[in-house]
Amino acid sequence: MPTILARYGPYFLHTYTVILWLGVGAALGVSAALARRDRRAALDGWLDGALAAAAGALLVGRVVFVWLNAAYFAENPAEAWQIQRGGLGYHGALLGGLAGLWLWARLTRRPFYPYAALLAPGLALLAAFGWAACGVAGCAYGLPAAPGPLAADLPDSLGVYALRYRTQPTGALGALGVFVAALWAYGRARPARLFWGTLAALSLVHAVVALGRGDPAPVLFGLRLDLWVDVGLIVAAVISNQWTVISNRSTDPPTH
Repeated sequence: MPTILARYGPYFLHTYTVILWLGVGAALGVSAALARRDRRAALDGWLDGALAAAAGALLVGRVVFVWLNAAYFAENPAEAWQIQRGGLGYHGALLGGLAGLWLWARLTRRPFYPYAALLAPGLALLAAFGWAACGVAGCAYGLPAAPGPLAADLPDSLGVYALRYRTQPTGALGALGVFVAALWAYGRARPARLFWGTLAALSLVHAVVALGRGDPAPVLFGLRLDLWVDVGLIVAAVISNQWTVISNRSTDPPTH
């Protein structure tokens, strides 16, 4: 698949961008269907919350991307905020999106978890589209690998093909699995548990894939920084989930 689909004067329509926006549309469609189906919860205004999350994701995700590529943007400062050219840091977008949703919930005096749970399946689906987009653009490419089922002739971000770990397909399949599980759990699990479980599962997928990634990244104690962030998110999600379980038990009415 070509990396550039069309050109309009100085502007390019990148395949990565098209796939990512298709993922946004699919995620919103799933959230809209769940909001219509769930008659038990008052989820009015959920689209406003999704837009607030998107704004936070774009802002923080771009800041993280520019920071990770500081050397390039030091020489090309005018491109730092040209988001249409592509470039978002996944973890920055994730945390920025959650911060945007939380701030919106606080300002509108709505509970955070019901809306976070509503958007959780869509988040996992969007992550799968993001991995697919990276497969076309060559971002998050794998380390050189020996021949086998885990390797394929894949490009890096410069278009250089080599036998590499299948990082992007693995990430996409893992995120799709999380999406299916979150979709099944919606309405069955408490909103807080669904949200933290989805976050932990997505972070686990990213952590496993990070072990085979070959793209440059800051290193801390011999491991990629993004791997450390994923581990931290898993720990935070597990602890927060247990805390919500304990809190719910303390507030549940006695059974006898």
